[in-house]
Amino acid sequence: GELFAIWRGLILAWDTGFRDVCCETDCHEAFILLKNDTSAANNDVTELTRRIHDLMKRSWRVELALIQRTANHVTDALAKYAVVQNVDQVEWLIPNNDVKELLKYDFLD
Repeated sequence: GELFAIWRGLILAWDTGFRDVCCETDCHEAFILLKNDTSAANNDVTELTRRIHDLMKRSWRVELALIQRTANHVTDALAKYAVVQNVDQVEWLIPNNDVKELLKYDFLD
């Protein structure tokens, strides 16, 4: 799930014109997969990491950062929102007021 979210987030960032992106994850496994060369394996995870690597090679700056789960209020709230609303995917180009408030907390952590 985390790799898919990273991939979709990078596509959304690229498509909306962002060219300097910091992609934060609290998933150590996803972070390691993306930082290391996984081309030797042949499975769905490798295909998704290849797609993410291809996106990251485009003409832009993408920084991948591993953060603590406690510093990821926005992601936690959005995951809970998805469960309550029973949705698989939601994309907002402009965050709602609740998300804006949580972004402040994440920025200060």
